[in-house]
Amino acid sequence: MKKVLTAILFAITFTIVPANAFTMDVQGGIANHVSELSKFNMSFYGHWWFPIDQMLFVGAGGGYQELDNIGYVPLSGALWVRLPIGRQVLPVATGDIGYIIGENHQMFWRAGGGLDIKNGDYSSILLMAGYQYLHHEGRGFVYLHAGILVEI
Repeated sequence: MKKVLTAILFAITFTIVPANAFTMDVQGGIANHVSELSKFNMSFYGHWWFPIDQMLFVGAGGGYQELDNIGYVPLSGALWVRLPIGRQVLPVATGDIGYIIGENHQMFWRAGGGLDIKNGDYSSILLMAGYQYLHHEGRGFVYLHAGILVEI
């Protein structure tokens, strides 16, 4: 129970956003075992971001995932870094660490990256991929997501 409360407090800490700095993303796709990439497990994820500057964000994330036909709700603290390469298409690196709630509650972490394709000053299309590790089970999953980022 202590771990759950710690993860929730960590996530809430980063959701306090100034009135002129609303940033969020929503992503959807799949998450599969590394050895079973042909199976389909739904994975939806989103973040509320606090922008440090145009290239660095910290925030809180949450979503819904099905891993081996079991539903989970991950809650995490997150970091987003845009790499200074390109103008309209920027590579990004992301990381999350938190707690996953479901049949088998446990800590997890995610590391990934992808492309931030700018639509203009306030929105981007996201193509993301990465690795998610479940601490208690000792198993890893690969995720592939597409989504949108809104910055106001």
